[in-house]
Amino acid sequence: MSTRLLAAGFLIASAWIAWLSISFAVVARLLQAAIAISMAYVGYLAWHGYRSMQRARSGEAQSAPEPERLPWVTIIVPARNEAVVIGDSVKRLLAVAYGTVGEPRYDIVVIDDGSTDDTGGLARAAAATDASAAERVRVLCRETGEGPATKGGVLAFATPFARGDVFAVLDADAEVAPDFLSRAMSAWQRDPDAAALQLQRRASNPRGGWLVAAQDTEQLMDMAAQCGRRAAGGAAELRGNGMLVRREALARLGGWNGAALTEDLDLATRLAAAGEHVALAPEVEVREEAAEELGVLWTQRLRWAEGSLRRVLEHGPGLVASGAVRTGRKLDFLAFSAEFLIPPLFVAATAASLITIPLPQPADWTVPASLFAGYGIGTFLLALAGLAAHGVRGRPLITSAIRGALFLSHWLLIVPAALARIAIGPRTGSFLQTPRHARPSGR
Repeated sequence: MSTRLLAAGFLIASAWIAWLSISFAVVARLLQAAIAISMAYVGYLAWHGYRSMQRARSGEAQSAPEPERLPWVTIIVPARNEAVVIGDSVKRLLAVAYGTVGEPRYDIVVIDDGSTDDTGGLARAAAATDASAAERVRVLCRETGEGPATKGGVLAFATPFARGDVFAVLDADAEVAPDFLSRAMSAWQRDPDAAALQLQRRASNPRGGWLVAAQDTEQLMDMAAQCGRRAAGGAAELRGNGMLVRREALARLGGWNGAALTEDLDLATRLAAAGEHVALAPEVEVREEAAEELGVLWTQRLRWAEGSLRRVLEHGPGLVASGAVRTGRKLDFLAFSAEFLIPPLFVAATAASLITIPLPQPADWTVPASLFAGYGIGTFLLALAGLAAHGVRGRPLITSAIRGALFLSHWLLIVPAALARIAIGPRTGSFLQTPRHARPSGR
């Protein structure tokens, strides 16, 4: 109930501030000054994010531990109705080179999460193609109704069957290079005290198109923002696919939260509240399918926004009050949470301005325009940082950054919709999978 009240209060406060800003010039100017400050802060993060990503990608990393000292890694693959991709995924993971020749230091746990297709059978068949895979691959079935119908529930189910000191969580469609674990451990050496590590996500769809390309840019923007936050003394976050977590750190927090809609963000926030932190590996990529249809994208983003807002509302007060969290990270979290103010303010200011059109004194349209422009400039700067760190230059850098900024404007509608859903809608309690597509041979 408290989460519903907080979400409702968030919407009401946004509407009240929006009405004041379009009605009184002094409030409008104060709001616009706050927008300018936030743009300068995002620019600061973008610059530091670019430098951090560039250093990481240029090879400025520590050497990985000696093979015999590498931590054992269990790769966990939640899979529900993943027949289209699971076979190729298992074969790719069996080709991972981590450890010594003849003595790999990793195993694979595939969880067939109540699939109605032959996901489990295809995973076993793929494992059977490698004579040495019998001891390294386990395909387990979690029956429908056996725990929460969430990814966190699947990971909690998998934990007792995982032998690793580190859990590497990959989506069923993940594409990784054979050396991704070794490179991830090298990246982790830059921040060896980190409780978890997040890899760079990229889009893999073979058909591509504007929507997929924009989502790929968004992933680079997100990493730039994350690296900027870490460089500025803030906290980075986990992103679900391509996240590595130390078993001990997870155990200290009581394991995965099966009730969380976005288990990655929930865990990252709980780690931050406990004084732990997440490291980043922008030079190690994991590729995944991006949404190819607008309807699928809306459903996916609404779930992401709702999960992110819920963890802010549920864990944010504890993080800010925690004595284990440094002041800098508290301020970083507050600044990050403040980004959720812009979308409902923009929608409320636009709606209020439309209402005042027939009145003798129409509203100040510079308010919603400033909110839109500020959001767009901020995302454009982050896009420049992420793309430039990956070597994009010249005209493609500008056009791709503009595309990314235009694409990110959909969050101006998604966030208010998610807040309204939390406030008055039914709680979303299950994971909604992004549809997969058949890959060309060899992918």
